[in-house]
Parts: sequence; C-alpha cells; structure tokens
Amino acid sequence: MVTKKAKYILTILLLAITTPAAADHHGSVRIYKLNSKDQPVKARWVKNADEEGCHDLRGTKSAYRFAQVGFAWCVVYSGDKCEKGTELSAIWRGEKYRVADIDITQPQTRLLRGSDWYLDGSRNVEVGSWACEY
Repeated sequence: MVTKKAKYILTILLLAITTPAAADHHGSVRIYKLNSKDQPVKARWVKNADEEGCHDLRGTKSAYRFAQVGFAWCVVYSGDKCEKGTELSAIWRGEKYRVADIDITQPQTRLLRGSDWYLDGSRNVEVGSWACEY
C-alpha cells in the first residue's frame, strides 16, 4: 500500500520531470541609445531583461537600437504597459537574416533574434515598454 507521503513525493517528481523549468530559457534584451556625441551606449535602465512578458522602461526612455537573443520574438512599444496600437517598427541592418519566411527588407514589429534591429537608424525614439516571448 502506498502512503500519502509517497504519493506526494511521486507527484512532485513527476511534475519536476514533465514541467519545463524557467531556467531552461536564457533570453536577454539590450537596448541602445545615442549619447550627445551620437555614440551608441547600452541603456542601463532595462529591468527584467532576461524575463519574458511585458515590461515598462524606467528612467530615460529613448532608444535607437534593440537587441535580443534567446527569445522567439520581441515587440517594442512607444506606450507603457505594451499598449496595443503603440508598436514600433524596426529595420534589420545586419547581414542576411537566417529566416526565409519574412521579408527582412521591410520594417518589422515582431523582432526575431538578433542585435541589429534599428528603431530609427539616425536618432533616438521614445520607448515606453517591450515584451518578449519564448
């Protein structure tokens, strides 16, 4: 006969085996802005850069380039709380992109993995929030 304690331990073990751990995901976001000398600098106000979901930005909210690795996609918003209708478009300025089913020459709102997504290649734009998904 199986005791209550044994059933509990077995349940915990089964959940641990079948539930993907959050630690299995290793996403990261970086946002860059242009300083007064038009030099790119990494923004220091990006909180929860390694977590999926919607995140409001704090402090200076200007950016010109967005980079993300490890997430399936991200969206950058001019409004807070990832408000629909405030999605910002970005242009890929890196080398040939490795996904064949999107036209990388056109502005995109769903930013796939990579570090060369430019919100506006020549100046900072206002950014209120961002969201990423695995």
